[in-house]
Amino acid sequence: MAHRSFEFLTELPQPFKDGGALQKLLRSTRRFFAFIGLSLAATVSALARKLSGADHARLYKPYTWYCRNIHKAAGIRVTVEGELPNHACVLVANHRTYIDAVMVPSPHPLVFVAKAEVKRWPIVGWGGNSIRTIWVDRSSAESRKATRGEVKNRIEEKLSVIIFPEGTTHIGPDLLEYKMGMFKMCADGDFPICPIAMEYRHADVAWVSNDLFIPHAFKVFGHRFIDVSVRFGEVQYGDDPVELRQRIHDWTSTACAEMRANWDAQERQAQA
Repeated sequence: MAHRSFEFLTELPQPFKDGGALQKLLRSTRRFFAFIGLSLAATVSALARKLSGADHARLYKPYTWYCRNIHKAAGIRVTVEGELPNHACVLVANHRTYIDAVMVPSPHPLVFVAKAEVKRWPIVGWGGNSIRTIWVDRSSAESRKATRGEVKNRIEEKLSVIIFPEGTTHIGPDLLEYKMGMFKMCADGDFPICPIAMEYRHADVAWVSNDLFIPHAFKVFGHRFIDVSVRFGEVQYGDDPVELRQRIHDWTSTACAEMRANWDAQERQAQA
């Protein structure tokens, strides 16, 4: 996940210029505090389980509870194509925003790989630690090497691992270049990869550039619904990391472009 500022504002953001401004403000406020409350509840539950020595399957339950409830509270509607594998796998997804993390509530326990900066964030970092997130400092070759080792260990523990190999968020619908490290590890270890493509109806859901968290969250939660298409691809293997990376990137790029075209067509039809 990309590094962004969580600075607080001295005044509310201004995304409410069209009709129903008060309604949008109330909706955003309600959803924002629901987001904070649910995040805290899930984090406390996971930390308590971790302190009691729970295995990963039990640590994972607060996350699935959180996914279900944040979808309801924030008006998130997900259209899913394909199915996740029912076995341990490396899940590789494009990255648009912080909401991406609740779009893959895999029934098979999983572990996230996230940027080391996120570990210092309030609530998000605490929650990540509680579910054994693997933190990577992409500027450090030693950290990247250690991360590959941790991912290998999780796969051998029969846990799925989800990775956003762009390394940061991107508005799309195109993709940034995928980082090579995980693909080399998967090729060397013959690990299965499940590609995932995600595309939101509203492009402003993407958290990019220098957007501060609170004004962006208020803007996103102001939408009546947060609609997203999620497509799961077939499990892939390969012993050539360069070819494997390109194959996964091409599939994801094509899927995102198709889903963006579908969203745009629906918008044109609604405005006609």
